[in-house]
Amino acid sequence: MTEGRIVKPLAVFIVVLVVLLGGTFLLAVASPGSSGPPDGQSIDGQSPSQYQPDAVNAPVDPEEGEISVDVDTSDKRILVDTSHGNQVTESELEPITEAVFEAGHTVEYGTSGTASFADSLGRYDGVLIVQPLDSYSQAERDALQEYTDDGGRVVVLAEPTQTRLSTGFTQSTTTVSFGANNATARYGVRMGAEQLYNVDDEANDNNFKAIYASPSDDGELTDGVETITFDTAGYAVVNGDAETKFTAAEGTRTLETRRTGTYATVVRNDNMVFVTDSTFIRSSEIYDADNEVFMGNLLSFLLDGEAPDPGGGATPDTGFGTGDSFSTPIETPPEPTPGPTPTPVPTPSGT
Repeated sequence: MTEGRIVKPLAVFIVVLVVLLGGTFLLAVASPGSSGPPDGQSIDGQSPSQYQPDAVNAPVDPEEGEISVDVDTSDKRILVDTSHGNQVTESELEPITEAVFEAGHTVEYGTSGTASFADSLGRYDGVLIVQPLDSYSQAERDALQEYTDDGGRVVVLAEPTQTRLSTGFTQSTTTVSFGANNATARYGVRMGAEQLYNVDDEANDNNFKAIYASPSDDGELTDGVETITFDTAGYAVVNGDAETKFTAAEGTRTLETRRTGTYATVVRNDNMVFVTDSTFIRSSEIYDADNEVFMGNLLSFLLDGEAPDPGGGATPDTGFGTGDSFSTPIETPPEPTPGPTPTPVPTPSGT
């Protein structure tokens, strides 16, 4: 290759580069105010506020406070129902168990021995029922009604119908629904058909499904509470003597039909309280907003009950409160004491 074939293309390239750089310089001199703003600086008509640096980390509710149980007496007992497909584990209720224990009371999971749910109720001052998927039998509904009429107290934590996706080699969807409407209807309340949501940043906890609710009435359940937050909130359908204690924040809608309304989230009828969410009891949620204060009020409500038959019902458990079933061993009857062996009588021999 000759020297001319190399020099000419290189010279053309250098000339073009100089022209481009010179043109850029002249444009900058001619329009000195056209350069872009520093990072993060807003331009009218562009760069919405939610994309500004100060909006990157959205404020969250402080997770602080403690669950306080206010009961005058001691040695009260709460039963956590585990016999109706309840969607709760002992580990999820650890903060509750600790608060009750610290106040001198006991939480027990499931019935002891072979006793049924209905037969065990009378031994407890309060019963906590968390998201049961199974319905209650006629005998169980009658037993619950008799139990609350006689001074026992019940708190029901429910969730609206949801579709859950199972993972694995094959994916499938499952519809999960609250199963105890047939029991709570006796108290003038049942779970609504849809989940709630709210897109107003001032009415949710950084998630449009994590709605806020506030007191709509005074009393022991609302004492010291300004705002509670529910991650999977539904609404209660109320009639009769049931009283609404908390309602969802203004602007809350139903998830499927987008209906706006005033939605009851906590309802009380005498010795029964119905809450339209069960996720707020988890360790990750129980200290959000005023949830821990509300939980303390619920526990105090339960422990203020009176066991209708504290010494009756099921066989007493071993005191561990773990929900394991224990049965009393059947005694083996003693073997009879052998009597004296009779002296044989000689038989005369024949001739």
